[in-house]
Amino acid sequence: MTGCLCDRQVSRVDEANSLALRIGVVCEIKGMRMTFIVHLSDLHMARDDRAQSRLFDKLLEALRAEHEKARPERTTVFITGDVFDSGTDPPGPLVDAFLSWHARMLEVLGNAFTVVLPGNHDRRKFGLLGPNRAALFSELHRAADPARMHVLGQRTPFLAEVVPTALHGLPAHVVAYDSTYLPSGLVGAGGTFRLEDLLQVHAQLPDDGLPLVLLVHHHLIPTPVTDISHIDMVGTPRLVRWLVQSVLPKLFSHADREELTMTALGAGTALSALHSFERAVLLLHGHKHVPTARMLRALDANSGDLILVSAGSAGRSEGVYSSQPNPARLWPSFNLVELSDARVRVEALSFSPKRSGRPPVRRDLVRANRAGSKWELAPCGLEASDFPARVLADESTYTLSQSRGSPERWDFACERRVALKAGAKLRRYKDFVHALPHFSPGARSRAEGRGYRRVDISLEEPTTHHSNDALCRTLAEAARCYGPGTAFEWVGLLCRYGADRARLRLASPRGDQFQPFASATDLTTGRERPARIELSDGFWCVTLRDCAPRTLLRIYWPLAETSNEARTAHQTQQEDDDREGQRPEEGVAVRPVQLR
Repeated sequence: MTGCLCDRQVSRVDEANSLALRIGVVCEIKGMRMTFIVHLSDLHMARDDRAQSRLFDKLLEALRAEHEKARPERTTVFITGDVFDSGTDPPGPLVDAFLSWHARMLEVLGNAFTVVLPGNHDRRKFGLLGPNRAALFSELHRAADPARMHVLGQRTPFLAEVVPTALHGLPAHVVAYDSTYLPSGLVGAGGTFRLEDLLQVHAQLPDDGLPLVLLVHHHLIPTPVTDISHIDMVGTPRLVRWLVQSVLPKLFSHADREELTMTALGAGTALSALHSFERAVLLLHGHKHVPTARMLRALDANSGDLILVSAGSAGRSEGVYSSQPNPARLWPSFNLVELSDARVRVEALSFSPKRSGRPPVRRDLVRANRAGSKWELAPCGLEASDFPARVLADESTYTLSQSRGSPERWDFACERRVALKAGAKLRRYKDFVHALPHFSPGARSRAEGRGYRRVDISLEEPTTHHSNDALCRTLAEAARCYGPGTAFEWVGLLCRYGADRARLRLASPRGDQFQPFASATDLTTGRERPARIELSDGFWCVTLRDCAPRTLLRIYWPLAETSNEARTAHQTQQEDDDREGQRPEEGVAVRPVQLR
């Protein structure tokens, strides 16, 4: 039985190689120039979505510009899953739309060959609800031209395939793995990595020392920020939201978080097996919509090193705060991979989904040279580059005061200042107020966290907004508002358009033992790093120079363990307020605020 299976697989490889030779795709591996690889993922193509159609037009414009700049001898495209948005959508119209768009992409990229593998959204309703469905990718496999596209996912329960070298033309072996296989279960967005499939394809590879490019949809190592995010339920039916947000967390810890339902079984076993293949491995995946890279070194001389790279979503403009609709969105992105037999470079490009002519924001994810089965990392700046910042200074100053409604809450006033560069134009600047709902004595509502209220920021003078009962002060109140185990509170500044200087300030509260710390998060890659914080003139201050677009500065502090001190300070504050007048009404005022 095993011999028959291997014979069938060898026959498929020989057939594909013959097909590639018949269409004239011949390549020499040794001495080949650096190959231009476009790594797309998570297109989430939906029915009759005009905004997404415009986004795909901008994606083609960005690809055209990069292709004309590079002028490569050949191009290979990898699409690592979630081509479509829901496994229950009708196959015919969606497959036709994708193939039409793919034909336009080939016009842009020239003689390109594409490898496409399924994601959880191609198999399940909303990517989450089972059972697994094969209709979309079966129709895509039937309709696609095999001389231009290799469609994975037609051989389940066999999950891995070697993509013939004559088709992709890379100085590496390419293995495509269908990680979406979930033979049971009605709820889940994860998948499967099975050791036997990896061993089987490894046995088909020649002992030539070439690197291995492994294409999968699911991640083998959690990606930053998304590994703690709540499952995005925007646009899903009410019953599904209730199930995921209310029922599952009572049965399973963290069941409403993405990582619990989106990981793939067997990831650790797969990583160990890949090390043992004694090849340098480049693993490309999608799934979490975050472009990032990781390096895993082998622990012995013979085992191979692994570089794992994820692509962002090329078909969605992600919301910064995914728990509800909002206009602060991240640009969609794709990765460019330069690969030779001696080195690799991966760059993430975020492109404007609406306007032509804007240059993409570029981020180097990894650069490495290959020495046998090892990757030797080269210097690589992880920060965004080539972004035309129009803002000179973007500043936010918070002042906390005791809530009159509860000694366990803070009110705050926030002053925002945005100064444009000389000659720069910006039509508007929108910000968000992150605040808890008003305090209701005796209320026992479930923990829902902060809401996000949009405000317009003046580009001419300071804008001040006030929020009452906005933040937690004690551990007990945080447990009620955010959920058990919450230990810290924070205020932040979202530098939406980038700035020469971004600054977040927090007035040090009177009578509190304040121990703040700070961070800066690149929301595109999810990378959060410590930021220097200084106390000056009664304000804790964080400053970031050359701040990239969609960077979130935050000042955190530990919550008070008891409310006794809070009540004492609350009474003092109430007496001060009685002498000074009522606290400000919530809302926005375009005027300077008097800070204590």
